[in-house]
Amino acid sequence: MITAPASKKDELLKNGSFNHRANEVTKGIFKRYQFFDANDIMQVKYEMLRAVEYEDTDISSASESFGFSRVSYYQIKKEFDEKGIAGLIPKKRGPKGSRKVSQDDIDFAKSLVDTHSKAQIITRLKEERGVEISKRTLERQLSDKKNS
Repeated sequence: MITAPASKKDELLKNGSFNHRANEVTKGIFKRYQFFDANDIMQVKYEMLRAVEYEDTDISSASESFGFSRVSYYQIKKEFDEKGIAGLIPKKRGPKGSRKVSQDDIDFAKSLVDTHSKAQIITRLKEERGVEISKRTLERQLSDKKNS
């Protein structure tokens, strides 16, 4: 298999599109041609969809030779059909927002900033809303640009 230059691999890792299962890609074009990079998850996904659509490769064979399961193929196809090439961009994993504090709680805390200390805000959140958070969590939520 032809490997990507270190700078490309670093960039793929940084932007979340590095294929950590590149060694499972067995499709010949990824072994023969430098243009095709098994480390680039978006390219691998696109080529898998293209193989099924235009080379009449069956889904089981395509998903296996590109290092995916059949279920993954259908998920990738759905995202591509709905969003185009942008649907192939890997999504960030993990929580997408605060798990301790709702937006209403943040708004409530922000309304108290000018008249209460952080300790008083934490006490009011606990007593009036049943929300227990640390001082640092409160600071992060109050300064979070997404919540402004």
